Parts: sequence; structure tokens; C-alpha cells
Amino acid sequence: MAEVTKKQTCLQCRKRKVRCDGEISGCSNCSRLSFDCFFLQAQSDLAGEAGVNIPLGQGQATNLRHRTKYTIGGIERRRGLRACRPCRASKSRCSGGLPKCRHCEQRGLDCQYLPNKRRKIPVDSVSLPVEKNTDPTVSTSPGIQPLKRPEPVRTAMNFSQLRSVEDMGLAPDKMFLESHINAYFEYFHTIPQFSFLHQASFLRGFHRDTVDPLVLRCVCGIASRFISPKSNEIYVSQWLEEVEAQIWSRTANMIMQNLQLIVLLLCWYSLERKPSHIWTTSATATRMAFGIRLNHETTDEMPFVLKESRRRLMWAIFMFDKGYAGGLSELTLCAANTIHINLPCEQRNFDLDIPIDTSVLEPFRQCVDLEKGVGIMGHITRLMNIRHAVLELTKKIITCKSNPYLARDGIQDLDSRLSSFALSLPNHLQESSRNLLCRAYTTNLTGYLSLHTLWHQCYCDLYRMMIPGIRESVPESVRHEVPAAYAEHCRKICLQHAMEMCRIWSDTLREADLSRLTDPLIGIYAYQCAHIIASLWDLEHDDTLKISLQATASILERPAMIYPIVAEIQSEIKSMIDRLDIVTSFYHMHKDEMLSQTLTSAWRSSLRQQGVQEGQTTSKFSLLEFLQNQNGLEDTNTVEEYSNIATEVPSDAAGPTEVNPAVTLDLVTPSSSRPGLLDDEFWSSNVLEMNFDMDGSQVDPFSRIFEDWSLVSASEE
Repeated sequence: MAEVTKKQTCLQCRKRKVRCDGEISGCSNCSRLSFDCFFLQAQSDLAGEAGVNIPLGQGQATNLRHRTKYTIGGIERRRGLRACRPCRASKSRCSGGLPKCRHCEQRGLDCQYLPNKRRKIPVDSVSLPVEKNTDPTVSTSPGIQPLKRPEPVRTAMNFSQLRSVEDMGLAPDKMFLESHINAYFEYFHTIPQFSFLHQASFLRGFHRDTVDPLVLRCVCGIASRFISPKSNEIYVSQWLEEVEAQIWSRTANMIMQNLQLIVLLLCWYSLERKPSHIWTTSATATRMAFGIRLNHETTDEMPFVLKESRRRLMWAIFMFDKGYAGGLSELTLCAANTIHINLPCEQRNFDLDIPIDTSVLEPFRQCVDLEKGVGIMGHITRLMNIRHAVLELTKKIITCKSNPYLARDGIQDLDSRLSSFALSLPNHLQESSRNLLCRAYTTNLTGYLSLHTLWHQCYCDLYRMMIPGIRESVPESVRHEVPAAYAEHCRKICLQHAMEMCRIWSDTLREADLSRLTDPLIGIYAYQCAHIIASLWDLEHDDTLKISLQATASILERPAMIYPIVAEIQSEIKSMIDRLDIVTSFYHMHKDEMLSQTLTSAWRSSLRQQGVQEGQTTSKFSLLEFLQNQNGLEDTNTVEEYSNIATEVPSDAAGPTEVNPAVTLDLVTPSSSRPGLLDDEFWSSNVLEMNFDMDGSQVDPFSRIFEDWSLVSASEE
């Protein structure tokens, strides 16, 4: 057998007319494209030209895998890794790594991959015309639907003439829409506050071409935050403008489908950080929900999925209202005593249409059977209601400049409610390493972390008013009136729960897939946690403060890529870490000159130099704070008499307690080698949408009698 020379070319490279390195074990081109690499004998060069192939070694041409796509010349089509935008522009070889290729990582470039526009077309259907399935009862496979040539996104759209997805020109083809829809349910729908769409119904409506174009634009606009948000800014802003131009003409027709559209737009405003739009849109959504009686259980016979969708939509509006009100009663539109519906059920029951009964928000008596059916969205709803009560009490104390010690009975009552809530959680939702590991790489991670982080945040909100140097603290003159033992007790509880949040985040960084963490509220909790630990931790013991701050900043890596507000919070936490390094280095360099000052006192002095004004009722990065800064307003909350505060102060005050708990943290930073699961290459072909064809009766504005504003019928049930 003739010996293969280095200059010899394998058969695949010869056919493709590309350079071959001549490795007998398999050239680099065939290895990259998963071809069977074989060479021809030296005497077969002429025979090869005549069409006779004599393979060498184990590579047999007859053992090649079944071919499905060929060029006109009979060469199989196979594509290797696609190059990213920077490598394509500089004509450099791209390694195809995720989230960044080697070229972009070494040069600090923004690595973005182009979407895969190559469509899979069965060979048997290329030459045969395919008719569209007109039977709504028969599911049509995406692979046999007629494919159209991609067209550019249109710059103008008349929604009044649109009746289907094909008419809207939302994107070049349905595959583009599917990637956005899958991203919505994979990453945004998993946030408990926003899980009010039914995925199966949404998918069915999308494939049957019955989805409301405005609803679809909202879903795709929200999902764009999870698929290359920077490259999608042009058409996303266009979608938002077109939705805004048409949505308000629908508000006169008070039906659930239009309310669903308004809530989706509200979610979109939250992601785009539009506080003024959020303020007005949330009020409209609340009034419409009350108008169509979503706050009451319907007496009509309707499918369980439809009933549960109504409940979830109402509770989503409720949580929006509690989050934006910030504990101020005059800004609250959805009072707890006005909601007379059951809590959301388990997500599995909702997805698979398994009817189950659940409890209410504040039951008079606990029923074990009803509590078993409450899902994580229901538990977070209860916790949001408790947090609203916590903020309402603490802000009233701060506004009235009252002594927190006189309100200790009310504080203890809220403490007991939080403890009872934790004990009432089912075993699969209790805080444990086992439950975290079971959700580490699933869509359930966001809800689990949001639940337990919010529970610890409620304790921090309840006791942080005794921490000097932060915005939410009572004024210094009031703080001096509080017994020292009680003040130390409040600070110790607050620090303990802040460190517990850091421990949970540390375990998540070590064990879980951070791409699953998409709740933007994690950023607000992380900001509060960082400032509490920075204000209370004793630096003389160890470097736990810096490790905790690093874990707090690391847990925001993925949310900071999605939400601009979280990116600002993460930047401020990183600045705090840099300032801590500067203060520590300066102290050790001038330690001999600072005999009367410790490292802890030097650090706290640097925090006070930032000029934080105490006694404020709005937190930084909150919606109210942004609105006040935007409109040039000051904190003008009226001082009300706080009648629930007792006037007796016991004299048996104990001595000061130690603030630093014995906490040992094993904190890690996220690995940069994990693949970026948010890229559009990773989406499956399933799609989504919740489409209801509902009518509403006309409302007589002069009548006090409620007509049936709830839904009349459900479509295709």
C-alpha cells in the first residue's frame, strides 16, 4: 500500500476544494465537521478522476451516515461553529466559545453571535407544494408549513387591519418569534410575579395563528431582554411605540384580554425602567381589574385554567401595587380586604390543567388541605402583603419621628407573622441545601430564591431603622431616646438576616446555574443587604465583610446583563468594595498615627462622609425615589398621629448585646466557563401564548349596579 505523504489531500477536502493538513488519523476539517476522513491510494489519483474511489484505512465511503442535504454537485452540507460579529468583522478565526470566544475574551470585546437563519427543509418536501392546514383541530407541525423568504422588519404598521401573526410582519419568519416566545417562558415567566400566562394555550394560539398581534409584540419585546438586548434595541423600541399607539384605544372595552395586554405592557415598562409610565399604567390596570370583578371569584362555569388565569392576573396586579406603594397607604390601590379570591395554585396544576382548591390571602382559620394547593406565587403574594405592613409601620414611625421602642408591640406582632409564615411552608419549599440543589439547574430556581430572599428582607426592613448612617434609619435625635439594649437587639437581628441572605447567595453561586436567576427584585434586596452589612460588621475580626460584598455583587451578574437598574446597583456595590480596600490599605499604612481609631471606626467614618440623610421614607433605586428626583419633589409625607404606639417605657433595660454573630461563609464567585444559555442558539422549537376571545358588555357610567363585566365565554375550550 502506497504511503500517504503530507501533501496528500483527503477525499472530503478534495471535493470541497479546501486546504487539508493531511493527517492520516483525520484532518482538522473533517474532525471539525464530523466527517469520516479517508485518503486515496497514490495510484488512484487518476482513478479518482474517473469516479473510482479506493479508500485507505478504516474510513469506508459506504459507512458514511445517511445524507439528508446535498449540494447540486452531491457534496453534503455541514456547517461548523458560526463566527461572532467581532471575529467576522476582523476576519479572525473564531473559537465559537460561549459566552465569549477566545478572541473577544482576550481583547475585552462584546462577543455577539448572529442568529442562525438556516432553516431545516426536508428533502422530500422541497419540490412539492404544501397547503396550509385549515382544520383547527389538527396540530400543524412547523416543519411542513410553507416557508417564506425572510423580509426586513417593517417600519410602519396599521394594527387596525391586522388579524393574524402572518399579517403583522413582526419578524422575518416564525422561527424568530419562537425564539423570543421560548425565552419569555424560560426566563421571565418563571418569576412568580409574572406567571399569569398559560403556556400551552399560548403555544396553541401561536401555531394556529390566533394570537393578538399586540400581545405577541409585548411578549417578544419582554423576551428581547434575554436575547442579545443590545443588538435588539432598534426593533424593540419600535415594537414598544407601536403597542403604545394602539393599546389605549382598547381600554374602553373592559375585557380580560385587554387587561392582560395592559399588564404585559406594565411588565415591559418595568424592564425598560419607565417610572412615570409604570405609575399611570398600574393605576389603569387596577381600575380595570376591579371593573371586571377579577377581585371576586366568578360564579360562571368555566374551565379551571381560565379561572386560574383570572386569579393570577389579579394577584400580579396586587403585587405590582404593593411593590410600587412602598408601604404608603395613600398610594395603595389594591387593599388586602378588597381581594376575595383564592391564592394561585401550584404551577404544575396550572400547566397541566389539574383542578385544585387553594386558601385565601388571610384565612380566619388554617385549613391543611387548602394550604397544600397553594403554589410559590401564592406564598410570595402573602409575603408581599406582610412586607407592605412592615413598611407601613416603619415609615409611619420615621415620618412621625416616634420612638421605635414604644412601637415594639407592633414590631413583635409582625415578627411573629413572619415566623409563622416560615413554619407554614411545605417541606419542598423550606430553606435547605437539598431543596436548592433540586432547583439549581431548573426553571424553579428563581421562584425559590425570591421566596427566601424576600423573607429575610422583610426582617431587615423591620429592624433596619435602628442602624445609624442609612436612609431608612430614624433621625439621630430619636435614636438616642431608644434604650441601648433594644437598639442593639434590633441591629443584631437585622445583621443576622442580612448575613443569611449572603449565605444563600453563596450557595447559589457554588451550586446553581446563574442564568436561571432573572428576578430584578434581587438587585433591590442585594443593595439593602450590602449597606446593612457594611454599616454593622466589625472589621477587627476577619475579612467577612469584603467576602460578603463580593458575593452580593456576584449574584447580580446575570440580572445586571438584563436590567439596567440592577447594573447600577451592582456598580455601586463594587464601588463600595473598592472603597473598603482603600480605607483598609490607608489604615494599615498609617496605623501608628491612628492610635485612637480602629479599622471599623475608620470605615464607618468613610461611610458617614457620603452625606446620607437619615429619616427618609424612600429607598434609593425605588420607584418613589425616582419619581421624586424626576419631578424635583422632596419627601413631603404628612405627619400623622401614630395612635398604636404605647406610652409606657419599661425600666428593666438589659445591657448592650454583641452585634457580630458567629457566621462562617464559604463564598465563591461565578465561573466564567459556563455556557451562556441565554443565546438564541439554545432555544427549542416550542412556542407559547394565552389567547382568550372574550367579550364585555357595555357599561352604563350612571348605574351603580354592576353588570356582568367578567368574561362571557372562553375560546376553543
